[in-house]
Amino acid sequence: MKKIRHGLRAIRRGLAVSFHWMKKWVVKILGKLKSGRVLLSIAALAVAFVIGIVVSQAWSSDSSDGTPASSAGPSEADSEPTSSPSEPDDESTSTDPPTTPEATPAPDPSEGSSPSNPPDSTDADPAPTPTPVVVVLDQEPQTYQEALEDAARLSFDIVWPSACMSPIPHPDLLPNAPRTYRSGIHQGVDFRCFARGHPAVAALDGRAVLVVGNYEDPDSDERDLLLDVAAQLDATPPYTLLTLYGNYVVLDHGVVPDVGHVVTIYAHLESVDPDIRVGDAVQAGQRVGEIGNRGTHAAANGDFYTDPHLHWELHIDNQYLGAGLTAAETRFVYTTLFAEAS
Repeated sequence: MKKIRHGLRAIRRGLAVSFHWMKKWVVKILGKLKSGRVLLSIAALAVAFVIGIVVSQAWSSDSSDGTPASSAGPSEADSEPTSSPSEPDDESTSTDPPTTPEATPAPDPSEGSSPSNPPDSTDADPAPTPTPVVVVLDQEPQTYQEALEDAARLSFDIVWPSACMSPIPHPDLLPNAPRTYRSGIHQGVDFRCFARGHPAVAALDGRAVLVVGNYEDPDSDERDLLLDVAAQLDATPPYTLLTLYGNYVVLDHGVVPDVGHVVTIYAHLESVDPDIRVGDAVQAGQRVGEIGNRGTHAAANGDFYTDPHLHWELHIDNQYLGAGLTAAETRFVYTTLFAEAS
């Protein structure tokens, strides 16, 4: 029991000494609190402590939404296998590459990306494929009866575009006659003049829509190169045909009732009348130019006097009158057209 009492006294003495020292330190600290620097330091420590608590709470909130890679298992994206491209359809299994935009399937944004199929970073729908604009000018040729009826309606207003030799008795000077030198067929009427100086005149009232009056003939070799291409194609390309027109004028006569859209062409002119300008109105019988042979083989050889003639075409709704008809039918159609002509 004595040992116990001695032990308790030692403990009390130790506690008393400890309390005495704590009391001295507390008094000393409280004394120092009177200094402004210490108060500012304590305030700064308190603010830092509060900020630390807020930051730790925000960090713990972010950690609860997604598990960090360093402290958790694999992420959701890593845990799922990478999806493979969609299975090709029957068309894409062919060894031939797709020839239209529709033949290539658009990538699925939900599928995994690959070097050949990059994801769309904007997540926007692909732009639609533009629809091509196609202007179709060709149509089925007129029947013989339709061509005959149109010729009869036009005959009351039309005038002869040239006073040179009538082409009607000569099938080779009418439409549909073969033109083997350019691998094509004749689309107009040739009025042969045998000498220069004859005028070409407008066949109907209209308006000039195309005027070429400064044509320069190619030399014979250059012309042959153009015709060689026509021979390979077994047809005369439209741009080559325009080259063979030489100087020429195109008149638009508008839409004629019960006929259609009528256009006439005056080609192989030596010169175009200065009063004929694009956009200007032209009256039937008005001079459009001097008949010559520009665009012909003779002119390519430098001979501008051999075989001057007017190449004249009449088009209805984008086809020359008489297209597809026989020689006899063509002759009768143009006989009807000029029957009332003055």
